[in-house]
Amino acid sequence: MEITRFTYLFLLVLTLGYPLYKSFEPRIRFHTKFRYVLPSIVLTAIPFLIWDVLFEQSGIWHFNPDYTIGVFWLGLPLEEWLFFFIIPFACFFIYEVVLYFTGTKPFPYIKHFTFILAIGLLIIAILSSDRTYTFVNFLLGAVLLLLMLAGPLSSGHITGFYKGFAVSLVPFLIVNGALTKIPVVLYNNTENLSLRIYSIPVEDSVYLLSLLFINFWLYETLKRYAHKKQTSSESRG
Repeated sequence: MEITRFTYLFLLVLTLGYPLYKSFEPRIRFHTKFRYVLPSIVLTAIPFLIWDVLFEQSGIWHFNPDYTIGVFWLGLPLEEWLFFFIIPFACFFIYEVVLYFTGTKPFPYIKHFTFILAIGLLIIAILSSDRTYTFVNFLLGAVLLLLMLAGPLSSGHITGFYKGFAVSLVPFLIVNGALTKIPVVLYNNTENLSLRIYSIPVEDSVYLLSLLFINFWLYETLKRYAHKKQTSSESRG
């Protein structure tokens, strides 16, 4: 087996290594949050994997077998299945680190910013209705941002999400830049805007936002439920 076949797997291992190693760091104590992290990742992975399979079957993107270990299921390489577990795990770690060092003080006008961003994504989606990846991706992003505003998340939590997302973009651009430059992942450019950040379709950044927000929302919901349950138990005791 040629060494190039380990390319995608190597990038994932590289992404996972440091966060997993530092999960037991005594200040962050990220390992104590695994009971919220793991269910959130699994539940979010299900719809995104279905999306991935459907888009691969529709020819919107496909994977270069020369850079995978050759294990495919439903048209996706094993590494792509792992992507939806490893990337959110690493981003959860980043979120908790950012939260530890910066706190949850909200940015001013954060909800106004979110509303404007949602409307911007919605407009682009409508104008790109003939480009499947752009339309579906931007529409989903817009809906999720509006749900963020309508939901129970505080301005502090919304700010925390944006800060974690902004920092996560750095390793994401490095890893995804490699995946799209080599290329491990190839896109049908008739289904996107053909605008690139380096070699990465601009849609991928919104895709990451949607992926991380659903993970984040489930994560915070599980934490809030556990806290409420603990508080209720202590009050009865």
